[in-house]
Amino acid sequence: MSHISKSSPPLPWFPAGKVKGGSYVSACNPEPSYTVPTNGTGYQYAKTGDAYIALYLINGLTQNNRNYIETKLQDTLRLGSCYYVEFYTNLGNTQKYACNNIGLLLTNNAVYVDTISHPLGVLPANPQILNYGNPIITDTLNWVKVSGIYKAQGGEQYITIGNFKTDAQTSYKQVQPTGYNGAGYLIDDVSVIPLDSIPLKADAGRDTSIANVGDSIFIGSLTNGLTGVKWYNSVGAVIDTGRPGFYIKPTASTFYVVEQMVCGYYSRDTVNVTVGTVPLKFINYNLILSLKGTKQSLENIWQTANEINVSHFNIQRSINGNNFITIGKVKAQNKLTNEYSFIDETPNEGLNYYKIESVDFDGRKQYSTTQQINTKPQTPNIAVFPNPAKDFVTIISQENIKEVKIINQLSQLVQHQIPNTKQITINTKQFTKGLYIVQCTTNKGEINTQKLIIE
Repeated sequence: MSHISKSSPPLPWFPAGKVKGGSYVSACNPEPSYTVPTNGTGYQYAKTGDAYIALYLINGLTQNNRNYIETKLQDTLRLGSCYYVEFYTNLGNTQKYACNNIGLLLTNNAVYVDTISHPLGVLPANPQILNYGNPIITDTLNWVKVSGIYKAQGGEQYITIGNFKTDAQTSYKQVQPTGYNGAGYLIDDVSVIPLDSIPLKADAGRDTSIANVGDSIFIGSLTNGLTGVKWYNSVGAVIDTGRPGFYIKPTASTFYVVEQMVCGYYSRDTVNVTVGTVPLKFINYNLILSLKGTKQSLENIWQTANEINVSHFNIQRSINGNNFITIGKVKAQNKLTNEYSFIDETPNEGLNYYKIESVDFDGRKQYSTTQQINTKPQTPNIAVFPNPAKDFVTIISQENIKEVKIINQLSQLVQHQIPNTKQITINTKQFTKGLYIVQCTTNKGEINTQKLIIE
């Protein structure tokens, strides 16, 4: 469990209602019903670490019984500042029902309600953080993100998680014929992050495919509170505004672009949707920037699986993530698994977007994910890329790097190297997703600190 990060450890959680619950479930707990992965609501490993919280959003369907869990943040929110808030949840395996209304409330003071004798039986408040559309969450296997943007009123320092609506105001569905007569959920990885420290990038969703024309697919995200959102189709026409995500029914393989403005920060993202059975799969697509003297080159490296009837690959580049030009062509191998490489000797200075377009002999096209890289150092001395990173991160300096430290949100040192070179690449596969601090010290004693997102 986590909050706004400082040097101190996460603060303890405590119940905000008279109905006991909101149990802290840990692998170290000697009580068999409150351990990880076995817990009182089923079987589930933690998203990160070895602990999470279990609480009931509905309990008995007619009693309005609720569990609320609360904690104090490590920083007080600043008036007018924007924050990105998220937590992860999933439904307990043994629960008979699933419901909506799982929300997070931010307050200046600690809250409490006698949920037994209160007329409504619930904590009477309107949570600021709910997923867009407030859907019923039914997933018992994967951790589902609940997220939103919040503009602080000033002084908020407590967060409370639970269902703040009555049973009559809650939508629910039966997910299995037997089980506990309620909806118990697990909570993990709670974060409140100031957006001036980690700009929130647009999210068009993962590249996907549908089997038949007329099928629908969801693109985008469920992050609530986004403003200035616009969606474009492949020819640049606006097709939707104001929504972080929605369902589409494309009639042919295509792509969509979303752009957003969040608290003064502009970003955009692309999602490719393939229609019909196209066996080709793009895997492990990475960009590697090399520096020789003052000249930069950028290598596109990708792998494919199940190539059938593919003629060639076009390497495409853009400076805005929407208008791509083809800068190179590689002949397809059409083997079961394939590896390809293409070096861009003249990347644009600054932000570059790349993607790979596969072209079949019959003209059918399919696209890789869009990769983003900044070839211009983010400060006069140090460049950290890609950012966000997934499998690796590369650090380039104008001076030799004496020491590199990577620090997580709990202020823990997770990587320490003494390379004494101008360039170093670090494997980040073993890192948990989230925000990190990269601190580099050059041989001249200069210290450079940058934020890094691991996806």
